[in-house]
Amino acid sequence: MAGKGFFKGWYFKQEKGSRAAALIPAFHFPADAPGYASVQVITEEAAWNFNFPLDAVKVFGKKDTIQIGNNYFSPRGIRVSLNKEEDGRTIKIEGRIRYAGLAALKSDIMGPFRYVPFLQCRHGVVSMCHKTRGSLKVNGDTYNFHGGRGYIEKDWGSSFPSYYFWCQSGWYDRQECSLMVSVADIPFLGGHFPGCIAFVYYRGKEYRLATYRGVRILKFCENEVLLRQGKMMLSIRVKPTEGQHLKAPVQGSMNRFIKENLVCTVWCRFWLDGKLIFDHLGMGSAEFDTGTNRLR
Repeated sequence: MAGKGFFKGWYFKQEKGSRAAALIPAFHFPADAPGYASVQVITEEAAWNFNFPLDAVKVFGKKDTIQIGNNYFSPRGIRVSLNKEEDGRTIKIEGRIRYAGLAALKSDIMGPFRYVPFLQCRHGVVSMCHKTRGSLKVNGDTYNFHGGRGYIEKDWGSSFPSYYFWCQSGWYDRQECSLMVSVADIPFLGGHFPGCIAFVYYRGKEYRLATYRGVRILKFCENEVLLRQGKMMLSIRVKPTEGQHLKAPVQGSMNRFIKENLVCTVWCRFWLDGKLIFDHLGMGSAEFDTGTNRLR
């Protein structure tokens, strides 16, 4: 791939109780180097990156399914067998997790922006929430996700936004609740604008807030986002931990580091027609790289 380079990656998160693990399979075509693939693994304690040659990759059409070496990722589940030597020790991650009851968005989260060419980065949500069954063994430590919950999304393009905030959280309150918020700087036609995509999936109903639906970003910083759209208002506050460093794409190459809190405290509030629908303080994931800029 020439020009600005290209990447595509998926984010498979599973959690149960206070434990979580996310796996990020991806392939990359840097602007100035040969293509390759990678699998990143993140837990609340650490993160690891495994690189693979491009010929180890098989992508299965529009099914959001990718195989990298002996590692398989799809909306039906994941199967991993990863190992390498790092800092004088063996890193070994293996296991299998099955997914069931996926909740898909009613339509593309990008809305009409999915038709706009040359966007720096595009985003997709494969499943807002689903059930998990299985386990992972991470360096001898077993993560049991039987009876847990999962979330799947994806990104593709040339680079991550220069600054952004992302948060995903979910819980059971009689019925399933899951939400995702992303606020970012969007380069467009020589300029830029603050963009937002978000959803709330609560008791079987989807609520969407987005730039293309007229959302107003009332507040944005490293640990808080406040959104208003029509009769809806969504407030997210994050209490970050030290977090882990993940690699992120710049012109297709994974040579940028961002910070992710896979397990942190998230305070979520959602109003509809002036009525408080939920006020939840619990666990979630947050990722941010706000640099010295702020949305205006």
